[in-house]
This record gives sequence, C-alpha cells and structure tokens, in this order.
Amino acid sequence: MKNKIKIFFASFLLVSVIFSFPGSSDILPNNKVISFNNLEYQIIRDEYGVPHVFAESKVALAFGAGYAIAQDRLWQSDVFRRQATGRMAEIGLATVEYDYWNRLSGYSKQENTELLKEISSPYKEMLEAYTEGINLYISEALADPINKMPFEYIDRGISPELWTEEDSLAIGQMMVRRWGEGGGNELLFAAVLINLIDLNGVLKGWKIFNDVCPQLDPGSDTTLNWSEEFNTPRISILPPYIPDVIIKSAKKIKSFKDQDKNISEALGLLYHFGSNGWVVTPSKSATGNPLLLGGPQMGHSIPQIVVELGMHGAGINATGMTFPGVGPAIAIGVSEWGAWTTTSGLSDGVDTYIEILHPFNQTKYRYKKSWLDMEKRIETIYDSDGNPHEFEIYRTVHGPVLDSSWKFPLGGIAISQKMTFWKNEHLTLEGVMSFQECKNISEFEEGVSKIVSSHNWFWADRNGDVGYYHAGWYPIRPKFGLFFRRIDDRFPLIGTGKEEWLGIVPFDELPQGKNPVEGFYANWNNKPQADWPYAEAEVGPMWGEGHSVVRIQQLLDEDDEITFEDMINICRNVAYHNSYGTYFKPFLLEAIDAVGGIPPEVTIALEQWDCYSNDENEDGFYDDPGLTIFNKWYNKVYDVILVDELGEEVEEFAHSILLHLFQGEESKLKLRYKDYFNGISRDNAIVNALENALTDLENEYGSDNVSDWLTPVKMKSFSELGALSSPEMPNMDRGTYNQVVEMPLWNINNQQESPIAFNVLPPGQNGFVDYYGQPNPHAYDQLDLYINWQFKPMLFNFS
Repeated sequence: MKNKIKIFFASFLLVSVIFSFPGSSDILPNNKVISFNNLEYQIIRDEYGVPHVFAESKVALAFGAGYAIAQDRLWQSDVFRRQATGRMAEIGLATVEYDYWNRLSGYSKQENTELLKEISSPYKEMLEAYTEGINLYISEALADPINKMPFEYIDRGISPELWTEEDSLAIGQMMVRRWGEGGGNELLFAAVLINLIDLNGVLKGWKIFNDVCPQLDPGSDTTLNWSEEFNTPRISILPPYIPDVIIKSAKKIKSFKDQDKNISEALGLLYHFGSNGWVVTPSKSATGNPLLLGGPQMGHSIPQIVVELGMHGAGINATGMTFPGVGPAIAIGVSEWGAWTTTSGLSDGVDTYIEILHPFNQTKYRYKKSWLDMEKRIETIYDSDGNPHEFEIYRTVHGPVLDSSWKFPLGGIAISQKMTFWKNEHLTLEGVMSFQECKNISEFEEGVSKIVSSHNWFWADRNGDVGYYHAGWYPIRPKFGLFFRRIDDRFPLIGTGKEEWLGIVPFDELPQGKNPVEGFYANWNNKPQADWPYAEAEVGPMWGEGHSVVRIQQLLDEDDEITFEDMINICRNVAYHNSYGTYFKPFLLEAIDAVGGIPPEVTIALEQWDCYSNDENEDGFYDDPGLTIFNKWYNKVYDVILVDELGEEVEEFAHSILLHLFQGEESKLKLRYKDYFNGISRDNAIVNALENALTDLENEYGSDNVSDWLTPVKMKSFSELGALSSPEMPNMDRGTYNQVVEMPLWNINNQQESPIAFNVLPPGQNGFVDYYGQPNPHAYDQLDLYINWQFKPMLFNFS
C-alpha cells in the first residue's frame, strides 16, 4: 500500500489553496469582470483551461457556467441535444430509425415545457440563466465565426440554433436514464429462458435458467454488510408460459437497442458504465481526515463525455465534472465543505408490461375491465436531405409502447414499459444540483432523497462524516397477479390492471449508512446489501459472486492508516487487476495438480502470474505468459463445460455460474442442475479446456516455448464526437474522470486549509476546433497525466 507512485502534486499545499495563473491570455481568457443583462461574473481558467466562474448570485454563476461550457463544448452540447430530442438524422449523424427510437421513449418538447414548470427555485432560475449564457456565446460565434464558431458547423455548412431550457432538460433526462436506469430487461430474460428450454427441454431448461439468472445469489458481493449471507427465495416448479409473439417482439426491440447503442458509441455518445468509488472514515485515515475517491466509468470519447467546471460565490464554492448542456450542476466534485461521487445503482425501477389488444382495434387495450384508447402522437423526423418521415408513437397507462403484434379479429399484444422515474427525471437533476452547496451530511442526505434514478452516492465532509446511499425510486410489486400467478420479477407483467405496483419503497428503507465501523464503504456497481431484493436477476459479473469490488474492499480493509497516496494506489491496483484470475486460477492450479499431464513450464507460468496486467519494461507486451495462458483457458472453459447446456448467446452471463460450479458443495448458491460436467470430474473438465488452450497458443505463436507467449498491451482509443482526432493509450480499468480528495477537519474556529483535491480528465478540457481546423491547446493536455497516473489540483480560492 505504500508503493511509490508518480503523482502530480505541483506546489501541493500552495496550489490547493491559491490559484496559480500563467500570463498567457490564451490560458486565461475573460479574466476580468463581465457584465451582461445586469449579471456580473468572472471566468478565470487554470493552467489546464478549466473554467472557474466567480459571481455574487447563483443566477450569475449559472450564466457564466453556460457561457464557459459553450466556449469549450458547444458542438458536443449540440450533438447531445440532437440525440436527446431525436434530431441526429437532420445533419447526417444517424439514421431516421435511430431518432425514432429516441423519440419513442422520450418526451415531446411540449411535455418538457410543462415539466420545466415543476422545477423548484433556485434551480429553475439557474437553468434559465445557464441557457442565456450558452446563447450569448452562440450569438458571438454567429457574429464572429472565424474566431468563435466550432469547426464542425463550418465543415457541415450549418449554424447552431439558439439554446432553450427544454434542450438542457432533455439532455439531463437522457443522462439520468443512461447512468441511472435499472431494470426493464424482462424480455431479455424471457428470450434466455426460451433459448435454454429449446436446448434442454422444459424442466432441465428451467433449472439451468435459475442457475444462470438467479433472483438472489447468496454469494453476491455487497457494499453494506459485505461479510453477510442471504438465502435465495423459493421458485416455482414450472417456468412461466411465454408465447412466440413475445419472443418475436423481444428480438425486434433488441435490434433497435443494439442499433441505438452501436451508432451512439461510434459517434462518441457513450453507453459504457462500470464506475467505482469509495470513502474512508477519519478513524481509518492516516491523518484523521476523511478520504474519497471517485471513478465514474463512462467509456472514452473525444472530447470526453464530461467536462470540468468550478463555481464560486453565493453559497457555492465547488469544482468537479458536469455534463455539457445539462445545466450548472457539478455531478461529481468537491466543495469547501464536502466531496461526493457516484456509481450506477442498477436496481430495478423499470417493468415491462404485456398489454392485451382489442380484437377489432389495435390501438385499444384492456385495463381494469375497460378498453382504453392508447395515447397517440405523430412525430415528424427529417433526414439529411430534408425529407420528412412521419412516425406514430403510442403510450398506455404504463408508458411507451415499444412494439405490438395484432391481427383482426384475433387481437394481439403490445409491449410497454413503466418507469418509476417517468416525467420525474428533473428531481434527480435538482438533487444533484443541491450537492454543490451542501454543508454537511444531513443536507447531502436531503439532496439524495430527491433522486429518482438508480445510483450509489458517496459523501465525505469536514465534520468527519462519511456516508453511502443507494438512491432511487423502486416499485413495490404484488406477490401474486392475474389468475393468482406468482409474480417473478425476471419476466413481464400483464397489463390488465391485476399486476400494478403497490407503491414506492420509502427512502429510509433504501440501503444506506454513515460512518461505518469497518472504516470505509466501496462500490463498483455491485449489489448494495445482502437482503436487497430489487434486481430482476443477480447475473454475474455485475451482481453475482466474484465481483471486482472485493479487491478494493480487501485493500481498504488491510490498511489501518490509509493515506492520500494509498487512495490512488488502490485505484491503480484495481485498474490492472484481473479479478477473473483471482477467482479462477486456484481452481485451475488445483486441477493441474490433480489430473497431471500439463507441461511444468505452463504450471510455473501460471503460479508466477500475480493476476495483474503489467508492462513494467514498457516493451508493448504484458510481462507474464501466465496471463496469456489463463485468458486463453478462460475463453475455452465455456465451450468445454457450458456451451452444450447454455448455447452461444448466454456466455455473457457465465461468470458467476462457472464460479458456483467450480465451488461445488461450498457454493452459497445451490445449483439446481447437477450434470454440467457431463459425467466427468470438475478437474478433468478444467484440464481439457487448458489442453485446448495450449494447442491454440502453440499454433498462434508458432512455438511451444511458454516464455514467448506474451500478450500485446491492449490499447484504448477515444470515440470521435467531432473534429478532434483520437489518441491512443494503454487500457486501464479506471474512471473516465478520476478525483481523489482529503477533507481536512474544521478546527476550533471552523477555519482550515482548503480541501486537498486532485483530479484528471483525459484527453483534455476543451473540445473547440477553430475555423482552420486547429484544436485548442487544452484538447489533449491531460492525456499524459492520465496515462502516467498523475493528477492536477482542483482549485477553490483566488487571491
């Protein structure tokens, strides 16, 4: 834990308190007080181009924030706006069908105009001012395109439209769902079940399904009570009946979702998530101060999906990351009083409903003994040639209709989805906006209680308090439904009114805790606590046993005096750690010892591999042939042991079932099907997979010399959202943005040095490319910091 690490602590104590400004006007534009519409604000940029807005009112802060974000990320904000409102095809960035899918599950502009009225003060006024700030920059860019218009507009021969509050709300709703929507996978599980039944028969397929997709896994690794166990619920003897028409809809909807994901990621509109974060109490800290590390993992785009912002004045003194175009909300950051971070919660707040359609009218559905008309609207989507395409979009009382199948006079079904956060995403945005002015853990908890989407939140403050909250709205479902059938959360509900939600889980019953006796909380999108039932299925590697979070917990648990550098070392440790190796290598070595016949040099290579992906000599190859052997073996295990029962399409769910299978009688999840090894021993099956792997490696490398079997370092590129070209960097399992914070406790006079806080956002702050195609100096200047595990100071005061 005390390993040396290169950290950029330039003037560590000084810079964490006082801004250090170079003289270049390029780095410090707008370093004078600006007055616009009676709003006075000042934008000061640090040496990495991060804007810090100073003002004496929240409205002026928000105005300056909007202007600064537009300076740095106008094109990106505009693309986000088009994605959120289904207008990408107009400028040739996506297909008309892509826009249709986004409009289908979203809101019309008129609906968002009404939802804006529900946003409370001062957030509504701040959003209005943020909009005005963006529009000031847009007006300047239109007047001076040579110096201020982003290259992407010039290259396409288009101009930016003026910003609206509805635009920011739509982007916020999109981001809330992208990183906070859990559940809604009932059709996926239905398709998995049918696939397993087709391969294995009804009873065997149902047993295997419950092994692969258990409702609760007693071995799941958790943030709270992480050493406790929980028993699985009883399941029915027979599987639910799922007609072919539902599977056809499932496949159609999946194709839409896959298209949406593929186009989005190709355009730098990211879908990836896997965030980690942790907090440490004063009793566990070497200095007696609480510590926090945030690592939201959202993939990598250029410019990055998030941007940095500081706001100072009117009760706010905070800096951190925000989403371009959303509003003046620091989603993860540090203030004078506290630090906070988040990970996606993944708990189930979305249900799929099967609507029964009228035999003579495909837009009427059965609900509570009546036939109701679906809500309908017409959406016109324009392609890049200006041609209009009209789409009919329908909703039921449950939500958007994703697909339907109907035939006169037999009737049919429609697939709809009900979301706890429907038309309430603005409450999450309000909660997040409150964090930047929270003074203590009670105020932070009040902000968290507003959040409707599924997130884990961490807090550390200068009073010495730390907290963890699994936030969101989660439905209380009935135990029995239509015809007294037992409700199984993994499958769709029937929409006739007999299977409606009974309420929402109260905030005080959600998983949460303060100042733990263990001295820390840690989460990596894993299950919040052992007896938390709000998952459709606990499927590895996200919510099953064998989770990567365990390595973080181990490192925190074994160190009684955790330092600031230790926090970064832990982040670096798990970034290169192979958790599959930690869990499965012991079984592999045990099998080799029991069965024999494996060359000793292979065994030695596996024994010497420390379950990390390291390139210490920087030759472009990972150092250990044991890594190569293990990875090849792990990729073979599924084919040797499980493919005959599970088929090719369920491999992504195989991590936890493999672990339980190898654990045998010691598995906390008791498997229902008993003959996955097809009559041979576990050890023989493992060695068979290894022998296949070794044959492949000899062919691939053209040699049986194990020392030659080195894996090239995996390189990571950035999805290009605009005109900036992607750099490359070695792959690291860490945050898109990383921040590490120590919160010095208040002294007797409630005065103390500013928070000790450092962060990094690769490749850089600024996404602006000028008229001549030249990038801003701050487009790439954090990339080397990130690659070399260096950080820059987060700033709070100006003197």
